[in-house]
Amino acid sequence: MKRGAVLRIGAALATATVVLAACSAMIPVNISGGLERPVATFGADPAKPEKACLGGIAVHERSNAMMRPVWSIEARGRDCRGLRQVVYGETPEGFETTVEAAALKPGVRYSVFGYGMTGGPLSRVPWRGGDEVVFENGQWRPAGGSAAVGQEP
Repeated sequence: MKRGAVLRIGAALATATVVLAACSAMIPVNISGGLERPVATFGADPAKPEKACLGGIAVHERSNAMMRPVWSIEARGRDCRGLRQVVYGETPEGFETTVEAAALKPGVRYSVFGYGMTGGPLSRVPWRGGDEVVFENGQWRPAGGSAAVGQEP
């Protein structure tokens, strides 16, 4: 009798986990600006950035299969904060730096990943987004073979 109840509870928890995992949104993270101070904006149209409730953003240097963190910030208290953009190396109010910013280099592949929450108080779902980018010929561009902006890396 107890074993059947445990199995039903386990099945219910597994189903709830799958449903919650499916309830997440992708928000594109766009990178622009110079090598010293790139800017991350959020939304499908880089010309019209959206305000995103950001929980954190991380930048990693990619080489072969290795990823080395070069900058990371996280909202204090694990609450997201509404922002239209984040400038590399600058910690917005309400955030703390978890990895100090390192100098970025041209021709190096970087992975940029952001996350937070969408919607209002009754319909909040997690979001995530990012891309792999490289700075070449004076501008940021998607790195070949990377996940598209706003799609799962």
